[in-house]
This record gives sequence, C-alpha cells and structure tokens, in this order.
Amino acid sequence: MKKRKVAICHAQVPFFYGGGELHAESLKKELLKRNYDADIITLPYKWYPNEQLVQSMLNWRLIDLSESNGEKIDLVIPMKFPSYGVQHSNKVVWLMHQFRQVYDLFGTQYSEFDHTPESLSTRELVKRFDQNSLNECNKLFTTSNNNANRLNKYNNINAEVLYHPPKHYGKYYTENYDDYILSVGRLDKLKRIDLLINAIKYTDNNVKCIIVGTGPEKENLQKLIHKLNLEHRIKLVGFIDDTELLHYLANCLGVYYAPYDEDYGYVTLEAFLSKKCIISFEDSGGVLEFVQDNVNGFILSHEEQIAEKINFLYHNKIKATDFGQAGYNIVQDISWDNVIDRLTETIR
Repeated sequence: MKKRKVAICHAQVPFFYGGGELHAESLKKELLKRNYDADIITLPYKWYPNEQLVQSMLNWRLIDLSESNGEKIDLVIPMKFPSYGVQHSNKVVWLMHQFRQVYDLFGTQYSEFDHTPESLSTRELVKRFDQNSLNECNKLFTTSNNNANRLNKYNNINAEVLYHPPKHYGKYYTENYDDYILSVGRLDKLKRIDLLINAIKYTDNNVKCIIVGTGPEKENLQKLIHKLNLEHRIKLVGFIDDTELLHYLANCLGVYYAPYDEDYGYVTLEAFLSKKCIISFEDSGGVLEFVQDNVNGFILSHEEQIAEKINFLYHNKIKATDFGQAGYNIVQDISWDNVIDRLTETIR
C-alpha cells in the first residue's frame, strides 16, 4: 500500500533550536513509526522589522505544497505562526502558539508592540491573517487548553486540545531526591528564572540549584548570580545531552517551572514522568492544566513563596516523593496514539 505523504509545516528561526523544533521532530518520528511518509517543511522566520513580519506571513501564503515530485501531498500539519498560513486542500492545524506579542502580551514588558499607530496596524494585520488562515483549515487542534482559550478569546475560534508526551517518553526514571532544585528551559524573560535565583539566597545553605538551557538572558542571569555571591550554590550548565537531562530530572528535589502564561510546557510532563513535583505561579498558563497546589506541587501567588516551598521540600523529602508520585499518576497515560489518529483522520 502506498504511503500517505504528510508535510509538517514549521517556521524556523535560523540557528535556533527549542521546543517548537523538538515538537516538529517528535511528530515526524511518530508519523514515520506509523508508516506515513512524513517530512518537515521549514521557512526562515523573522518577526522584525514589521516589513519582515509581513513578508514571513506572505511567504507561507504563497508556497505550493499540493504535491512533491508529481506525487500528491495528502495532508499538511502547520504548528505555529505563521506556518498555518499555508494553503492546502487538507490542512489540519495543531497550534502551538500564535504571534503572542499582538495578543495576550500586547502592551506588556514581554512585547515590542504597544498602542502606537504602527503597532496597532500590525496587530490588525496579524489578526486578519489568523482569522483567514485558521478558519480555512479542515480541523483545528491546540497543544493545550491555554492555547484554545486564547484562540477563543482573541479570535472567536474554537479548537480541540490534543495533549502529547515529551521527547523522551518511556525513558524518564526516578533515582533520588537530592538537595538541588532544577530549572529546565530557554533562558528567556518569560521563564522568570531570575526569581528562582533571587529565592535561593533565602533557602537553607545546603540547597543547590541547577539551571539547564541557553538563551538571551544567560549573561544577565550570570551577573545576578555573581551579584548575590551564589556561584557556589547555583550552576548554569547550558545545553546538555539527553542522558544528562534525564539524570538531573531523576535526582533533583523538585523542578521550578514558572513561565508567564506558558502555552503547554514539556517541562511539566518531564518532571512528573520523573516523579518530581513542580513549583509554579498562578499565572503560568498551560502548566496549571497539570499542576495541583499541595497535591503534586505548589502554585504560588508571589515570588517570596519560592524559597519557602523549596525549604519545605528540602526538609520534607517524603512529601516531595508523594507529590512526585501524584504528578506521575496524572500524566502517565498521555501517549501519541490518540494524537496521530486525530491529526490524520481527514486523509482519504
């Protein structure tokens, strides 16, 4: 039987590898395992200046993915802005996120867009692009309820949620509850890692902190660690291989993951599959679809509570173990089978 061709559409920032890239590669891998002929179609993405943002949207709108070397492409699966602008007779969007700078982040410290005429004009253009592109697809899914709620709030479009497991599904394990708090993810302002660093100075002197990841905030975080004289307790280990990551997860006391209004967040599931609890904030978005306060972690209302909760875990490791097990129980059944079935059901 001839394999059905599935094109995964992904907007790629050159020389950057993060959650979006990992997501696209995982989807391709799972499709190939199920005997689909899958490939990732990328176009370089740049959102500044405004003219380039518009060009990026137009690029996706104009490409032809109807066939490949004379053979029909049966399905396209765009995953984030502006890749879902692609036109195809069988477009099924699995939305990671839109261009948040003109939606929920508009006018905040996390966006370059405000109420100037130019910003408002760009915002309106992006909203029209989203309305047209997302309303023409055959099926529309999101990776989290948080994404679906944003889509409904700002665009009045409904979508179904499809949760998926993280990259190393089946490989996570639990070894110990050592004396360090772990942070995993891009070093970006939205991740609020600076709050964790500030909190460490108020924790028990035996508590350590390991921060995994790279990003634009690396230098600022290094300066903050030096300013607080915490080099002996906090390590910025940068990019690490998969084996190291799994080891850190298996042996940490708990995981700090408190981004601002996160879309989904692999880290939550990675922590829970390693039977480790999460420390997060009440405005952390998609993280809260899994974290339950005082059940499998802590949901904080202000930063002063970070040190308090870390100290609690340090002095109550049995409770940390119980929280980790509770987290594991609610994510252990998330698998790729349902995701692939739903994404490909429009293929005829």
